[in-house]
Amino acid sequence: MASLTTMEKLLLFHKLESDLFHRLVHDLAQDPVAMRWVIALWLWLESAGHHNFIRRVAALPGPVVLRLIDEAVACLRCLANPCQVTIAGVDDGRDRHLPCMNALMTKPIDDVGYFQGRHEILEGVIHKYRSICLAVCDAGVSTSCIPNNKGSVPAASLMVSFPSRTTLMRVAPSPLNLMATPFPLNPMATPWIPVQSPLPDDYRSLFITFSKGYPIRREDIMEFFNLVFGPCVETVMVEKVAPGQLPVYGRVILRSAAMILVVLDGQQTAKFLIKGRHLWARMYIPSSKLSDA
Repeated sequence: MASLTTMEKLLLFHKLESDLFHRLVHDLAQDPVAMRWVIALWLWLESAGHHNFIRRVAALPGPVVLRLIDEAVACLRCLANPCQVTIAGVDDGRDRHLPCMNALMTKPIDDVGYFQGRHEILEGVIHKYRSICLAVCDAGVSTSCIPNNKGSVPAASLMVSFPSRTTLMRVAPSPLNLMATPFPLNPMATPWIPVQSPLPDDYRSLFITFSKGYPIRREDIMEFFNLVFGPCVETVMVEKVAPGQLPVYGRVILRSAAMILVVLDGQQTAKFLIKGRHLWARMYIPSSKLSDA
């Protein structure tokens, strides 16, 4: 059997990104050039330590993915332009926050301002775009707006023809040629089914903590979440402790990774009152040793 070419190896290694790009363009009706840049940003996030970010995005339903795209566009505009980018409909300090992105990252980013003036991030995103996205994200569209592979790339070239989601975002005026076209879901698209369903437990889990001395029974936690959010809980695990001690943390494994953002309501943490006792929840990062005790 003939050995694989370098290009074939690249396509095989980045099949997840290629499949996600196809979904964004064909199922969610997104602009292909813009989606290359979005995936380039997500690839940079993974290289910066936010592991499996794209895999987690790929497992989410369309409306949540569109929200993640909005936040990615805001970050890219901050990289390319020294202007303020905000999300419409919110007038307080939350309008620059990245709730959906932060829910998938190992360490939260305060807001889109993190990306402003960060030349090293810009260069990293451009490198991902050139070295990976141009090869694996192919929708047969014109690449006339893509930077060449020689010399430096001005920040403005990053966002040429980059569309904006006018229904969810407003952007300060800039000299770039930006298209103001909303991207609705494609009603004729076939249902999206993740390659691996369900995902491993680690990608569908919430880390929960109790007030010291006031643990909550697993059955009560499961009943509460299933009552409030529908039948979303697969199982609940709590810390295994020595006799006479009380657990202070646990894990809720959900049936779908998409429910993480729903339960947390786009925030880093959420607080619940279950039978008079407090429970705090956040996205699970594999580190705690839990058991079914």
